[in-house]
Amino acid sequence: MQQKLPFYFFLCIGGFFLLSSCSTDDEPAIIPMEFTNPDFQKDYELILKDTLIIEPEILNIPPSPDFYWKLNEEQISSEQNLNYIPEEPGTFSLEFKAVAGNDSINRTYQLIVKDPYEEYSRPKTEDSNAFISEIIEYKPAPGQYMNKSLGTLEDAEELIGGKSAILSLGAWGGYVIFTFDHTIENREDTKDFVVYGNAMNGHSEPGIVQVSFDENGNGIADDTWYELAGSAHQAEETLLDYELTYSNPGEEHTNVPWIDNRENQDSVMVNAYHTQNYYPLFIAEQEEVTFTGTRVYPSINLEGFASVDALQWGYTDNYDEDYSTYGGNAMEIDWAVDSSLNPVDLKGVDFVKVYTGAQANAGWLGEISTEIKGAADLSLIE
Repeated sequence: MQQKLPFYFFLCIGGFFLLSSCSTDDEPAIIPMEFTNPDFQKDYELILKDTLIIEPEILNIPPSPDFYWKLNEEQISSEQNLNYIPEEPGTFSLEFKAVAGNDSINRTYQLIVKDPYEEYSRPKTEDSNAFISEIIEYKPAPGQYMNKSLGTLEDAEELIGGKSAILSLGAWGGYVIFTFDHTIENREDTKDFVVYGNAMNGHSEPGIVQVSFDENGNGIADDTWYELAGSAHQAEETLLDYELTYSNPGEEHTNVPWIDNRENQDSVMVNAYHTQNYYPLFIAEQEEVTFTGTRVYPSINLEGFASVDALQWGYTDNYDEDYSTYGGNAMEIDWAVDSSLNPVDLKGVDFVKVYTGAQANAGWLGEISTEIKGAADLSLIE
């Protein structure tokens, strides 16, 4: 006798197939990720310190994916778009990977990072000149020689090609920027270039030196400046973030007032020997001019015949123990530091800036104002 299955059995079976059908129909199909453009740039070349930007476009990205950028197997970013500044030159394998669950896509690139020194340095040749080839900028501070002999744009140009001219930089902050017809190489364990001044025993007017390499290769002094830190840079009284503003008095033989970022006020004082306007009348800033940098404090004796003692080493127009040997102040590129006094590794420099580093009135001598007579690559004159 055939046994009949109960009605509720068929009801359960029917419900099972109905639920299965609904589940299959309602569950969205998983669409794998893919790059928007199958063709992409595989090779990149850039100069050290340039920024590498790669923005891969991806279709069908699900919520909360993971991204991996690896440079020679070391992860450098977890963002979809890469914004990276290489830290060393060389040839590198760069891999990008996007992961979402069991789905993933990846790309591999080759990155060539070039050393800017190898790209842009200007090697010496048999025709290279040891001395200054170009004055890039002369912006002196007020001083007794401004607007007359030793303090004009024409005097600045006289520094080119020799060491017998003389140029005053005025009071603190006044500067001159110059270059050579080649890159000054950072030689190992020896001085690299010399800046000539008119210092004498008991009469120093220390100037501070900054250097820069043309790391973007455009021939313009718009790159990072690094200061050559001399012996006084670590002194307790030295001010590393000093700023000072001079105001044009608008009259001849009138003290030039100044105010600094420590709320100190004083003036560059006129004297009986120079009766012109001490404010430089050929610079763009004719109402007031502001300088920034480091201020050092040489020892000044105003008793009897006024004197200014030399700082130990590392400054121009400064009668240190090696001044007579070089006829000036020999400078070492390895003294270069950043704004936090951290050492900087420079293979060579293209631009040199010298500015007056002290601010003081030295009696009958007038203001302390660094003078420069020229500069030379020591590798070409030794």
